[in-house]
Parts: sequence; structure tokens; C-alpha cells
Amino acid sequence: MIPASKEETAHLSMVPFMIVLFGLFMITAAVNLQVPLYTAYADQAGYGKAATALVFAAYVFGLIPVLLLLGGISDRAGRKPILLVALCFSLCATLLMIVEPTIQMLFAARLLQGVGLGLSVGTCTAYLIALYPEKSSWIPTFIALCSSVGFGGGALFTAILSFQHVSLTPLSYWVVLVFFILTIVGVFFFVPPVQGDAGKPLMNMPRFPKGTMLANLAIAIAWSVCGLIISILPAQLKLNGYELWVGPALFFINIAGVLMQPFVRKMNSSAALRIGFICLPCGYGLLLFGANGGSILLVLAGTLLAGTACYGFTYLGGLQLIVEQGKKEAARAVAGYYLFAYLGLGIPSVFVGLFADIYGTQTVLTLFFLIVFAACLILSTLGFRQNQT
Repeated sequence: MIPASKEETAHLSMVPFMIVLFGLFMITAAVNLQVPLYTAYADQAGYGKAATALVFAAYVFGLIPVLLLLGGISDRAGRKPILLVALCFSLCATLLMIVEPTIQMLFAARLLQGVGLGLSVGTCTAYLIALYPEKSSWIPTFIALCSSVGFGGGALFTAILSFQHVSLTPLSYWVVLVFFILTIVGVFFFVPPVQGDAGKPLMNMPRFPKGTMLANLAIAIAWSVCGLIISILPAQLKLNGYELWVGPALFFINIAGVLMQPFVRKMNSSAALRIGFICLPCGYGLLLFGANGGSILLVLAGTLLAGTACYGFTYLGGLQLIVEQGKKEAARAVAGYYLFAYLGLGIPSVFVGLFADIYGTQTVLTLFFLIVFAACLILSTLGFRQNQT
């Protein structure tokens, strides 16, 4: 037998790396796979925007208890079993929407997607660091890139396949289902296990160190805009026949942030947050103006600008501040940061959806713009004063 060359060995050694990353990509892609069809599911059932927002927030309701109560489960049970469980949760969510494509079933699917994501993000990061310790400094970057493309890519995939013919069970659902099955097989057979430690704590409660509340509130406000784009904006775009464009819009908001991250890493965290406080209301205002006026170009431009804050300046700048202030308990401080982020992603959407049914979508989205603008102005002022002292 001819021995494998060094290049072939190196290529084979990266197979588990690629499979774990692809598993995370599939889980994050599945989270927003149904987003372009939210309005269609709501119309089919005769529900309003409040129900649509509640269905979207179900993902957060499934995610947060996992982050709070099961943050250390893969430390104890091992990385591989938890990743397989996370993939199975996401697979089941996709399968439910194929079997019964209704808004009621979407609520259950969103809960399962939240659990799957909550189990996978920390697990995949720790898994890759354990398998490739020499690449530990680069792994968070790969995780951030993979998850960001996944969050936007799932919605974009469904939108592309739905532009010609809208179906409640588009081809994207079936494709993702098949890839989930292949990924589970790949993880099971080709990714080596990493043993857990029974002595590790199961719960990993968040911590909020002094000086980090500004970053926590900033990310909550930034991600609330993302939540509205996903849950409420499609109904407003539908007035001009553009509801499917929420898929590209969501993709742009993620990619814009990813493209900004290399620049943000070189910046002071306070300066990055200040830029985020400018970009966020400007981007949201631009996309709102475009949605009200029927200009999809302005909507996409607004999502690009808002995305530089949501996943760039505000996100990474805040995360850097959290790590700086958290010091030895950075992991718990980061958990608190994500708790604020996901509460911001889900809770405001529910209330905006409720009031939109009562007072009208355009009125409520405009009012929320004023709230976002005021919040960014206040936090920017507080941050400036904090730096001066």
C-alpha cells in the first residue's frame, strides 16, 4: 500500500473540522429558513402581525432556557452527543414544517430550532478547540463567519426558490432535510469524540460585571432591529409585493456585519460602540423609508447599514468590552451579553406586532424608530461621559 502524503494527511485531518462547522451552518440556516413565508403562513390561518411576531419569538423562548440552565451540558456529557442532539432538534423542526406547513406548527418548530441552536453554538466552539488546539485563536472567527452566513443564508435560499412560485413547503425545506441527515451521519462516523468531565457544572449562570451594562443594552437595541426585520417587516413589504425580499435583506444584514468585523477588531471598543450608535438608527430609518415608499433598493441599503452595527460595530465592539471587563469570569459575562442580545431579538418584536395590529404597521414601526434613535442617543451620551471620568 502506498503511504499517504503529508498533503493528503493534512486534508484528511481537516475533515472533522469541516463537518462540525457545516453542522453549525446547517443549524443556523434552518433557524431562518421559513422567514420569507411568515406572512403566507399567517394569512393562511387568518392571523395578524402579533401572532407572527410571537411565532418568531418562540425561537428565543427555546434558546434562552438552554443558555441559562444547560450552558455546561457538553462539558459534562461530551461534545459529540450534544452536537448530534442539536442536529436532531433542527432536523425535527424542518420535518414538522414539511409534514404540516401551518403557523401553529411553525411555533413548535421555532421552539425546537431555539433548543438546537442553544445546544450547538458553545458546543461547536469547544469541540473544535479541543480537536484543533493549535488553531484555537482562529476558531471563534470561523464560528462567527459560519453562523452569520447561516442565519442569512437559510432565508435567502428559501426566497430564491420562492420568487417564481410560492409554496408552503418549498424545495429548500427538502434540501435542508437531506443535508441534515448527511451531516448527522458525518458527525457520527467521521468526527472523533471528546470526552466530558462529570465534575463540570451543568449550569453556567450569566454575570454582569461593572462597566458592561452599556454594551449589554447596546446589543439588545441592535438585535431588536434584526428581530423586526425578520418578524414585522415582511408584512410592510407585502404592501408593494416585496415580502419575499426579506430573505435577501436578512442575508445582507448578516454579511454587512461580517465584512466590518476585521476593521472593528482593530478599533477601541468604545469607539466601535459609538459608530454603531450612529449606523443603527440611520440604517433602520433608511429601510423603513424604503419599505413605506415601496423602494426595495432603499430597504436593502438600510439593512446593509444597520447590519454594520448589528453584527459589526455594536456586536463585536460590545463583545470586546465585555471580555475586557469580565477578566477571569469572561465566559459568564459573555453569557450575560448574549442573554441581553436574544431578549432584544425576541421581546420587542412581540409588542411591536401586537401594537401593529391595533394601530397599523407603519405607525408602530415609525414609533419604534424614534425609540431606537432616542436609546442610541442616550447610550452614546452615557458612554462618552463614562470615558471622560
